[in-house]
Amino acid sequence: MSKNVLIVTIILILVVVVGYLVWVRSKFQETVTPQSVTEVASPSPVLSPSPVATASATPSATPRVSPKAATGAGTTR
Repeated sequence: MSKNVLIVTIILILVVVVGYLVWVRSKFQETVTPQSVTEVASPSPVLSPSPVATASATPSATPRVSPKAATGAGTTR
């Protein structure tokens, strides 16, 4: 029973100390006052047209085959 009373007493003391520290902090903390903010209108950026990609290479009608690939020298039996 006395152990439970001791634990409750310590918790209450901690709560009181923390509450006091928060109160002291609020006394020394600088209060923030709202100030009028003047907005400066900035010019909006002008969007320029982006360049369009075009196909410059023409596809060939017949694929080129190298002599190495055509001989089949890599295969063994």
